[in-house]
Amino acid sequence: MTKRERVMAAVRGDPVDRVPVSLWLHNFATENSAETLTAETLRLARRFDWDFLKPQSRAQCFAEMWGLRYAPSRERATPYTVARAPLATADDLRRLEPADARTGALGEQLQTLHAIRKAVGPDTPIIWTVFSPLMVLPFLLAGGRAMAVSLMRSDPAAVDHALGAMAETLAAYARAAVAEGADGLFYATNMATRELSTPAECRRFQRPHDLRILGQTQPAPFNVLHVCGAEILFDEFADYPMAALSWATVPGNPSLTDAHKRTGRAVIGGLPAKPVMKGLPPAEVDARGRRAIAEMGGRFLLLGPDCSIDPDTPDTVMDAATAATR
Repeated sequence: MTKRERVMAAVRGDPVDRVPVSLWLHNFATENSAETLTAETLRLARRFDWDFLKPQSRAQCFAEMWGLRYAPSRERATPYTVARAPLATADDLRRLEPADARTGALGEQLQTLHAIRKAVGPDTPIIWTVFSPLMVLPFLLAGGRAMAVSLMRSDPAAVDHALGAMAETLAAYARAAVAEGADGLFYATNMATRELSTPAECRRFQRPHDLRILGQTQPAPFNVLHVCGAEILFDEFADYPMAALSWATVPGNPSLTDAHKRTGRAVIGGLPAKPVMKGLPPAEVDARGRRAIAEMGGRFLLLGPDCSIDPDTPDTVMDAATAATR
C-alpha cells in the first residue's frame, strides 16, 4: 500500500498491509519561522518515514493574532517565554475582533503548509493543527486557564463574544489550510476536562464554535479531533464530524476499543506522550505499540502518541514506534 492508501484504509476500518504510524513533537528552536519549521518537518519525515504528518506549528501562533508576544527559545527542548499576555478583563474580551487568517502568524503557518505539501508530494497525508477558540483563550490571559474558567462563570457573554471572533478567524484559517494541501485538521482542545468545565459549559463554550470551524473542512477525508488531558468530557464530542479521534488513554479516559465502540470512528493512539515516552526503553515502546494493534485487531487504528512527545526523545525510541507496526 502507499501511505495514503494505508492511512485512509485505516480510517475506514478496511484491511491494511500494516497499521500506519506517526509521531509529533515540538522543536522550540525551529518553530519560529516558516523556513525553519518546514526544514525540521521535512527532516523528521525523511528520517522516520512516517505514514502521515502532523507538523508542529508553535502553540502560541493562534494567540499571536490577538496580541500575544513571546521571546523565542534557541534550544530544541526549552519552550518559549511569554512577553505579553494582552487580555486581563471581561471588557478586553468584549473588544476582541476577528483577524485576517492569511496574515501574521497564521499566514506564516499557511506558507509552511504549502511548502511541506510541495516537498512531500501528494501521497503523504497531512493533518494541520487548529486549536479550539476555548483553547486559544487562556494563551491571551495573564491568568491562563484558571482565569478563563473564572470569566466563563462570571461574564459568559464576554467570553461568548471573544470566542465568536476567534471562531470566525479560525474557520477561515481551517478553510485555507485545506486549500493549501491539508487532508484535514488536527483539531485540539485542552479545556474539556472535569477539572475545567462542566458538560453544560462544554456545550456552550466549545460546541457551537467548534462546529462552526469544523464545518469548513467537512469534505476533507482526515479530520482528527484531539481532546487533551485526563478525565475528559468524552461524550460531549462523540458526534463531532471527525474521521478519527485522539486523546490520552490514561485512567478516567476511554480505552482505544471503548472509544471506537462508542463512536464508530478510527482512533489514533497506543503510545504515551511527554514526559513518559522519551524515558522508555525502545523494547517497551515496541511492546506498547504491538499491544495497541492487538487490542484493535489491526483495524480502525493509527498508531501514535497520546499527545506530543518531548523534543529530545531519542531516535531509537521513535524508531521503536515504527518497528511495532512491521
